[in-house]
Amino acid sequence: MPGFAVVDLETTGFSPRLGDRVAEVAVVLVDDAGRVEDEWCTLVNPGRDLGPQHVHGIAAADVALAPAFDRVVPALLRLLDGRVLVAHNASFDTRFLRAELGRAGVAAAIDPLACLCTQQLAGRWLTGSRSLAACCATVGVVHDGVHSALGDARATAGLLAHYLDVAREDECWDVARAAADGVRWTLPPALDVEPVQRGASRLHGHWLAALDRPPVLAATALPDGAGGRRSSRSATVTAGSTDEYLSLLDLALLDRYVSHTERSALVDAARRAGLSRSDVERLHRDHLALLAGDVLDVAVSSALGERVYETGVLGALTEDPTLHEVAGQLGLDADDVVAASQAALGARLVGDARVGVGHRERFVLVPGDEVVLTGSMRRTRPAWEDAVRRAGLAPWAYVTRRTRLVVAADPDSLSTKARTARRYGIPIVTEDAFARMLRASDMDVMTA
Repeated sequence: MPGFAVVDLETTGFSPRLGDRVAEVAVVLVDDAGRVEDEWCTLVNPGRDLGPQHVHGIAAADVALAPAFDRVVPALLRLLDGRVLVAHNASFDTRFLRAELGRAGVAAAIDPLACLCTQQLAGRWLTGSRSLAACCATVGVVHDGVHSALGDARATAGLLAHYLDVAREDECWDVARAAADGVRWTLPPALDVEPVQRGASRLHGHWLAALDRPPVLAATALPDGAGGRRSSRSATVTAGSTDEYLSLLDLALLDRYVSHTERSALVDAARRAGLSRSDVERLHRDHLALLAGDVLDVAVSSALGERVYETGVLGALTEDPTLHEVAGQLGLDADDVVAASQAALGARLVGDARVGVGHRERFVLVPGDEVVLTGSMRRTRPAWEDAVRRAGLAPWAYVTRRTRLVVAADPDSLSTKARTARRYGIPIVTEDAFARMLRASDMDVMTA
């Protein structure tokens, strides 16, 4: 007999009727004796913001690489076909399954009699709280990966095995099996879709490695006399050719984090400018030297004062966590931090904080600037809006071309606000970065 399909979903919220979507789905196949036969899990691109990321821990950069739900439907239905569907709080999971299958154009033949809820069954065979964590603790089932679809599905499968062991003769099993045997799914043609796991966006090395690979371009005719091969890099990299890249880089580093979408934009800009990886790394070293100068300026204007000339200043500068954090984002190392610190300190010693390092305009927030918030943040939306107003800024409900800054729970957010901001070239920063900006709001400029 087919056995059981234990399902768990991670979602963007609680109600598909209000537009919430599935962001991760896992299935653990269990035989009639409670033994695990197989398991399957993938992230799903919900096409919207991810909701309470502090709960489920799913990163927008990862779901950006994941298939939409309709692409995983064929594989999912083949796993469910003929099996009793099991979930902890099954009404929640089946409600979302029906909604997502309906969106995909599949008749959602989920028979309640062919479903079992381990939360409801806990009322028959366990005492105390019916939460998944509490039930697992009561019967000694390992529950790793809490609030991940696969972790929760494995725990639910363990709970199911316990129920089968202590109440194997209960009629609920035969009733559910008979109902499942009568369910006939309309199985779409199989698709070659690879599951995408958490952390997928971090599996390909540093993002600069993309510049080591040629871009995928449509075949075009070569001009007369061009020969058999044409370089994608300009013969000369000029200051003008780097302007777009540097502007994007400045905005990307406002929050000291180059998001997945910002990486793609920077790589595209580098290619348009004909920049090689070594060209980009040189620009990154120059940018790090500018940042070292900023850090030094703050030190001079506060605690260090004239002690900037003392021997210990260079050591403190080279150990600054902000410089190392940004260096890592830019593909640089500790030696580059030392070189940037030396350049910044040397420039100050000769009386020009930017000698040999270059110039850039800093990002400035001024009173009245419109700031848009998106995503489920750690602080409540009213608390953030109040903080924005106290800083003399204007919280705004939606993104327009006047918007100065978007603050997102995840800088790779797939929300409509975030997508609109990217289209308009408006910077998106993290909640923590915006908090730093507000703490510095008494200064004339606010930068990373």
